Amino acid sequence: MWADRGPEVDILIKKLEERSHRVLYWVGLGEDTDRHSDMIFHDHYAAWAGEPAPKVASGDWEPPSGDLVKKMLETESLVLTMMNKKFDIECVDQRRNLYYSMLGYWDGMIKKYKPDLIIFPIVPHTVYNYIVYALARLYGIQTIMFEDSWVSDRLIKYNDWREGSPALHEAIRKNSGKNFKLTDLSLDLQKYYELQTDVGKDATPFYTAHYKKHFGGFNRFKKRLSIVRKSFLDGTIVRRLWDHLFRQFQPNLKKDYTKLQLHPDLTKDYIYVPLSFQPERTSSPQGDMYVDQIFMLETVSVALPPTWRIYVKEHPTQWLTRSNVNYSSSRYKGYYAKIAGIKNVFLVPVEMSTYDLIRHAKAVGACAGTAGWEGILRGKPMLNFGYPWYRDFPGALRVNGVASCREATQKVAKGFVVEKQSVLNFLKSFDEATIHAYSEAMVEKISSLNKKQSMKNTIQSIISEI
Repeated sequence: MWADRGPEVDILIKKLEERSHRVLYWVGLGEDTDRHSDMIFHDHYAAWAGEPAPKVASGDWEPPSGDLVKKMLETESLVLTMMNKKFDIECVDQRRNLYYSMLGYWDGMIKKYKPDLIIFPIVPHTVYNYIVYALARLYGIQTIMFEDSWVSDRLIKYNDWREGSPALHEAIRKNSGKNFKLTDLSLDLQKYYELQTDVGKDATPFYTAHYKKHFGGFNRFKKRLSIVRKSFLDGTIVRRLWDHLFRQFQPNLKKDYTKLQLHPDLTKDYIYVPLSFQPERTSSPQGDMYVDQIFMLETVSVALPPTWRIYVKEHPTQWLTRSNVNYSSSRYKGYYAKIAGIKNVFLVPVEMSTYDLIRHAKAVGACAGTAGWEGILRGKPMLNFGYPWYRDFPGALRVNGVASCREATQKVAKGFVVEKQSVLNFLKSFDEATIHAYSEAMVEKISSLNKKQSMKNTIQSIISEI
């Protein structure tokens, strides 16, 4: 299930076939499928829309049985939230009907072609590929998938994203009882650690800076200027100007948030909970049921010591992409008001430094994403509601309800902090268990590898697995 059109995918397929593996079905990008005429090709966007592959006959699948639907109820719940990305305006019944269609189709494909292995470039999260993953789990079919850690250009490999990395588990077991120094790490991890722990350096993730630059500031102005020029040419300037003026007086996410935000008192005892960007993989599926971040905040609120607070900050790119400041299924009207109405929960300005909020916090809470790891690097325990790549770090305190959350916060209240030694020990195991490669194209910006070199390392990892 490799949604790419570059020559690197051809190399992957060729290397697999050289070792007597037959690639039966490929979900990718583009129309040039003649180079692999002996397999079923399925365009990623067509699969995402619920359309079958052109070479698949209509009788090769049928609607799913009631028994299958019941076995896949957990998958259905998560997939309905994944549909916030492409099917935002569709109601629950429309989404469910599309899900049933996809479920029947992919169940039919798996039963017809009987794959021994299904490979994903990243944790599946695009509706159709998550359904394929869930069916593979149901039928006991082996899977391989990867996750970009954004720690240097380190890529981590899973058989199942819920279970984590077997290689990391083994490295942690092997290194148990040892105490490593910074110089025991590879040079790229030494530089990464020093950047993250030096308060004088800007450790803002590349993708955050990229989105702010791409969607904000001068680029935003240029885009608006281009729209004005186009509207003059096509005669829509009056209508567009009226629509723009009308929107200025309408409520939106940014206005809702600004009305409710308070400047936080950093001398108070508090848990810092930065919201995850949504809709996205880090919250669905990797947040599991805590893709509902209000549910997560309600859980923390009940479990907190009475005098503690929760400071919540919106993701800095939430209002820049996709729905922008408009309401959506992920950020609906009244979303921020509901958060602010939870006991001891306070919304803080988006402009505030996340590192200042981490530095003074007792702990960081999140379902996944970068902020929890950034807190760990700065000595803060994490209330872990999801399945991030760093879940096996001992300071990521697993939470799946009020009882476990209360246990975690009590541990923090008694003085539990993350020690530098435990971070170095974990990074050493991480160093041994990961490869230099990337799945997400943007990681290329921080890597010394080009796409071909990255794919070469990825292929070696896949081949060693199978």
